[in-house]
Order: sequence, then C-alpha cells, then structure tokens
Amino acid sequence: MFKKRRKNPLSGILKLGVAGLALWGGYCLYQNAFSFNPDKILENSILKRRNFETKVEEIISPQKQIKAYLFQDRTNPIISLSFIFKNAGLATDDADKVGIANMTAALLTHGAGDLDNVAFSEELENNAVGLSFQADKDDFTGTLVTTKSNRKRAFELLKMALTDPRFDNAEVEQVRAQLLMALKQQQERPERVLELVFAEELYKNHPYARNPIGEKKDIERITRSQLKEFVTRHFSRNNLIVGAAGDIDAEELGSVLDEVFGALPQGGQINFVRPAETDFKARDVKVSYVSAQNITRFAAPGAERNHPDFYPLYIANYIFGGAGLNSRLNLAAREKQGLTYGIYTYLSLADKSALISGGFSSTPENFAKVKEILLSEWQRFAEEGVSAKELEEAKSYLISSYNLRFAAIDGIADITAYMQKDNLGIDFLQKRNDYVRAVTLEDINRVIKKYFNKNKLVFVNLGKF
Repeated sequence: MFKKRRKNPLSGILKLGVAGLALWGGYCLYQNAFSFNPDKILENSILKRRNFETKVEEIISPQKQIKAYLFQDRTNPIISLSFIFKNAGLATDDADKVGIANMTAALLTHGAGDLDNVAFSEELENNAVGLSFQADKDDFTGTLVTTKSNRKRAFELLKMALTDPRFDNAEVEQVRAQLLMALKQQQERPERVLELVFAEELYKNHPYARNPIGEKKDIERITRSQLKEFVTRHFSRNNLIVGAAGDIDAEELGSVLDEVFGALPQGGQINFVRPAETDFKARDVKVSYVSAQNITRFAAPGAERNHPDFYPLYIANYIFGGAGLNSRLNLAAREKQGLTYGIYTYLSLADKSALISGGFSSTPENFAKVKEILLSEWQRFAEEGVSAKELEEAKSYLISSYNLRFAAIDGIADITAYMQKDNLGIDFLQKRNDYVRAVTLEDINRVIKKYFNKNKLVFVNLGKF
C-alpha cells in the first residue's frame, strides 16, 4: 500500500490523503482492503467491464486550450470531474497565513455568486450535485459528481465556487471557529498528537512539518480579503490539471472546460517548496502521554513515483506490511503472538518526500516486544528478501484487484487527473499491470536490500514508557 496526496487511486488502494492522517483509520482501510478475494467480487460485477482496456482520451478545449483526460463510461448517467491546482496546498501557504489553503477549501461550498450558504447548499442538494474541495500537503484539489440530467446547473455551480466565492463574514467566522476547535481537539487525541510530533521530527523546519489544520495565530487573523487573494493567486489555468469520467463525450467536455475553467486567470503566484532534507539517521523518540495504548509511527527513505525502483518497492511493501492480515508483519506480531491489534507499512508519495512509513499500537507492557519483532522482521527482510512464490502471489493479487479501482466514477476521474500530475502517460491504464508483471525476483530483492535498512529507521512513539 502507499499513501499520497489526497485520494490518489493509482497506488494500491491508492491514495489516501496526507493532510491530518489518522493512524488507525489508515490501518483499518488497509486491513479491509486486503481481506477479500478480488476475483470473486469481479466475477459477476459490472466492474469487470470497467478495466484498463478502456482508453483514455486527451481533450483540448476549443477556446482556451485547456487540457483534460477523459475516461468515457456510459454504464450510468453520471459525470465526474476531478481537478488539481498544483503547488497550491498546505506547504505553499505564506509563512504568516499557515492554514489558509485548508480554510479556503472549507469555505468554497459556503456560498458563491448571488447564492449565500443556504441557497448554494440547497442548489447542490436539489440538483443532486456532489462538490468538495481539499488542500493536501502539495496541492489544492476538487471533485464534482453530477447526474447527466443536472450537469448544466452542476457546472454553473462549480464555476461560481472557483471564480466568485462569497466568503461572507458570518461563514468565515463559523469556519474559523470550527478550525480553532479542531486544533484544540487535536491535543485530546493521541493519534493526532503523534502525527504532529512525527512530522516535526522528520521534517524540522520544512513546510511539511506544519500542522495540517493550520496555526492558531494565523487562523485567528485570516481575513476575507486574504481568502479572496488566495483564490486569485492559486487558481489559474497554468497549474490546473483536469480529469473527467462518465457519461460525457469529448465535444461536450471541451465546452465544459472552457465554460468552467476558462474564466480563471492564465497564470498565478505560487510559493516554491524546496525538497525535504530529512535526516534518516536511526533514532527512537519517545513522547510521554497518558493512554491505554502506546502508538508508534516510523519511516525510512522511499522511492518517488517515477523512480525505476518504484514498482519493486511497491510490491515489496505489500508483502512486508501492506497486505493487511496476510503481511509478514501482521503474521509475526499479531497472528502468531497476539501482541498488537495491527501493524502496517505503506509508501508515502508526497512531492518533496518519498517514504516507507508505518505504525502499530500495543499495550505498554507489549510495546518493546512488538518493536523487537518489527526490527527483526525488517532486518530479515533486508537480508533474505522474498521467495519466488511470495512475489508471484503478490503480483497476482495486485493485478487481479486492479479493476476494483474503477468502482466509482469519481475514483476514475481521480485516476485520470493523477495520470497527468505524475506524468504516467495517457496509456497508463493499459500498461500498469505490465509494470507489475515485469518485476523480477532479482529486481525486488535488490530494492529490498537497498531500502529496508534499519540504520535509517526513524521512530516516534507516544504513550507510557
């Protein structure tokens, strides 16, 4: 498994957002994801027809030359747009406005144009339109889902939200209060506290160490005019990526691109975020916290999405800690000895920092034992690698389950957007399974030896010690 940005479905069950990741929420997703037989699910499912044989089209709008990838699917009269404003996420917030991207995302559906919050919400509901925005570490993203019959009004509402958000004072104050309350509640949840300490330990003064909600002093003073300025600076055609899926043809999508996104300025102003210079010298940080469970996060260097080592590492991680109850870590620490409710790893693919990361929880008295098992398994993995049988079984699962990435139209739209962001090529859907098949035993064991180095493991632990 691996995590990246928002909900990037290209990667395993594939993206899980990085902004404010919940330690055990992530684990539950992994465990559920790998506790079924994908072949049986697909056997009599419409998902069997939604697969990597369907070709993605590149659409260029006739007026503004806005590009999008389109995956046509007329199974149901539903349309989804997924769009990314690159480099407009939390890490790019001005140093004195940390949290403004997150605040903007929360407010964009609270009124636009001549519609106040109540009227805008009613329009969305009455027209069966799903519209959401999110700021992750790197980017500002949005998703629209609508029925074909309501598409005209849905696209109008999206255009209004992007180009004419109201940011009414009452709504700004309401969202401000909600964010300040969320900051307070963070300190009452051990997994949230751990995430913050982990990010600070790993990234120090880099913007990735920022609180995903924002800074209290900044949230308290962000103004309506600053929110307007954020939209003007960060929402432009130059940093826009659009993916589309569902019951819409190329000609209509071209018109939609011009109508919805054509009103955005050609260029904006983006803060440059430097690569994270992480110190991976092995260390073990302990944070005292009164809790029934000790919880841990750990990380080591990983491979970027387009690095030649990516697919071997992707499969290696699946075998080691990403396969739910069947992973090596779970079999060793949970199934055989019952020392933890769960232990897992994933690949984290933020733009400026690729990681192998993971975590576990245990009672304080079992904590040292689980940690010892993890280190022992990590070392054994590095020294022995995987067997031919393990590799083939992992590849078989990852290939046969791939159709499940197409379970929802908005997920397909996400795929087409991230294909562009990650420069995977318009034929990625046809080639993805071949990339998995091509990984050899020599490839994966070379990569395991390279990346599973316990001398580069950084641990942050929270609980009773």
